[in-house]
Amino acid sequence: MCNPVGCTFCALLSGFGAFFMFLLGICISNNYEFVGEWYSPPVGSPSEAQIKKGATSCFITGGIYIGFTVMAAVCVCYQNKKLKRS
Repeated sequence: MCNPVGCTFCALLSGFGAFFMFLLGICISNNYEFVGEWYSPPVGSPSEAQIKKGATSCFITGGIYIGFTVMAAVCVCYQNKKLKRS
């Protein structure tokens, strides 16, 4: 385990990752035209199945990031208590 500063950095970075992935999932599910590489003119717009699969993948990834955020926050609390006991 690392010190509270490292755990805090991990918690903040994972929180940002979760926020960004949920934002990206919302943009994809609303068919925002500037998100995704399938919007180039020769290929055309994505199908509903592609939109649903892309948005679902982003939401699942955001959930995993939330799990890491919670785990890092628990590590911060543990490290702080450990330092106070010493």
